[in-house]
Amino acid sequence: MTDGGTKETVVGPRDRAVIAGELGRQPHDLTGIAARCPFGYPAVVETAPVLSDGTPNPTLLYLSCPAVATAVSREESAGAVRRMRTACRREGPLRRLLLEITGLYRERRSDLAGDGSDTTAQTARLGAGIGGPEGPEVASCLHAYAAALLAVETGWLSDPPERRAKLQEEARKAWERFLPPLDECWCRNKRCSRWDTGQRRAAIDVGTISVRLLVADIMHERPWTVLRKAEVTRLGEGLRPEMRLGDAARRRTAAAVARYAEEARSSGVYSIVLAGTSAAREALDGGEFIHDLGQENALPSVVLSGSREAELAYIGVSLDLEGDTVVIDVGGGSTELICRAKTGAVKAISLELGASRATEHWITSDPSTAGERSGIHQESRKYFNRVKRQFGPGPSGRVLAGVAGTITTLASLDAGLEEYQSDAIHLRTLSLQAVRALVARLGAMTTAERAALSCVQAGRAPVIVAGAVIVQAAMETLGYESLTVSERDMLDGLVLRGA
Repeated sequence: MTDGGTKETVVGPRDRAVIAGELGRQPHDLTGIAARCPFGYPAVVETAPVLSDGTPNPTLLYLSCPAVATAVSREESAGAVRRMRTACRREGPLRRLLLEITGLYRERRSDLAGDGSDTTAQTARLGAGIGGPEGPEVASCLHAYAAALLAVETGWLSDPPERRAKLQEEARKAWERFLPPLDECWCRNKRCSRWDTGQRRAAIDVGTISVRLLVADIMHERPWTVLRKAEVTRLGEGLRPEMRLGDAARRRTAAAVARYAEEARSSGVYSIVLAGTSAAREALDGGEFIHDLGQENALPSVVLSGSREAELAYIGVSLDLEGDTVVIDVGGGSTELICRAKTGAVKAISLELGASRATEHWITSDPSTAGERSGIHQESRKYFNRVKRQFGPGPSGRVLAGVAGTITTLASLDAGLEEYQSDAIHLRTLSLQAVRALVARLGAMTTAERAALSCVQAGRAPVIVAGAVIVQAAMETLGYESLTVSERDMLDGLVLRGA
C-alpha cells in the first residue's frame, strides 16, 4: 500500500490497464492511486473533482479492487449502512471520526479543484462529503466510506503527523465494526494479474516523411500506449528520379531510429520491431537501408508491403471504432485505403499518391498557387475515382476514419490547439468543410509561416498543403462529408500483431 502520505499522483499505463479491468471501463481523469492491495494492484483510485469535459465529479475516491468491492456489497446488502447510520446518531466519537475524514476528503477535493473562480471549480471545492451525503448519519454508499477508510489507512487522507497514527487506528476500528476484516477481503489468487500481462512492446516506423515510435503494454490483445513520438526526417526527400535515398535523409533517419531504439529499451520493452514503409519500398536501396538500420541497432527489421501496411492500420483503428469503416492513411509517398470485405477479410489498396510525392511534383512556389493545388486535386481525384465503388460509403453508410500525421495535424489545426494533444484529437470529427478551409488557409501561407504554427512540425510544413489537398480530394471523390480522426494506426497493429 501507499506509505505514510506519499501520494502516487502519476498513474502509469499498466496501472491504467488494470484499473480498466477492475472497473469494467476505461478510467478517465485519474489523479492518483490512494491504496494498493497486497499484490501491488490499485485498490482505491482518485479522480479529479472536475472532469476533462468540465463536468463536476461528485466522487473523489473509488473502490476499484473487485474482491474488496464484492465484500463491501455483501455487507451493504446485509444492512451495514443502516447500522452505521444508527451508530453515528448514538455515538459521538464515531460521528466525529467520520466527520473528520469527510473534512479531509473535502480538503483534498478543494486542493485538486484549484483556485478557479468559475462556478464549476467552486462546486467542486464545496462538493458534498463522502459519497454525496452531508454527514455519516445519512450515508447511502458503504463503498465510498470503505474507499475513504482505506485512503486514511495508507496516509492518503491524513491530518498532521501527530494525529495521523491515531486517525489510522480509529479508521481501522471503524472498518472492523461495519466490514469484514480487511485481510479476509483481499483475493488470494492475484486476480488482477489477468489484466497485467507485463508485455511491453515497441514498434518503429520509418516512413517517407517521419520516423515514429510506439511503446505499448499489451493487455488482453489491446495495446495501451506508454509512449508515442514522431520526428520528421523526410527520408523520401529527393528520391526521384534516381530512386535512391539521399545521404542527408539517410543520416537524419538513422539518428532518429537510434534515439528511438534506445528510448524504447530504457522503457523496459521485451521486443522491438523496425518497419520501413513507402520510401523504403520504392527506393532501390530502401531494403538494404532498413536492413542496415536493424543491424546497427540490433533490431529485427522488415519492409512492409503496401497491403500489409494497410492491414495493420485497419487493425489499429478497429480497436476503438466499431461498425463498417473505411480507413485512409495519407503518407508521404503513398495513400492507403482499407476496409473489411463481406467475407470478413481486410481489403486494402496502396495508391502512389502521397504528400511528399505530390509536393515535389506539383509545388514550386512559396506560398503555393491555386493552380498548383488544383493540379494535385485533379491528379488525386483520378486515383480515388478508380476505387470509389470499393471504398465509398455504399448502401451500408460506411464511415471514414483518418490516421497518421497529415490528418492528425489537420485535426489539431481545426481544433485550434496551442500544442498537440492526443486525447483532444483521438476520435474527433473533421468535416469536409473544415478540410477545404484548411487547404485555403495553409495554401495561402509560406512554408515558414506554416512552420510557425504550434501544431505543425517544421519538417511537415513543406508538405502539409499537398497532404490536405489529397484528403479533400479523397472525401469529395469517395463521397464522405466527414471523417473520424484516429490516433491509432499502423503502429498499433504492428505492436499487436507483428510484421
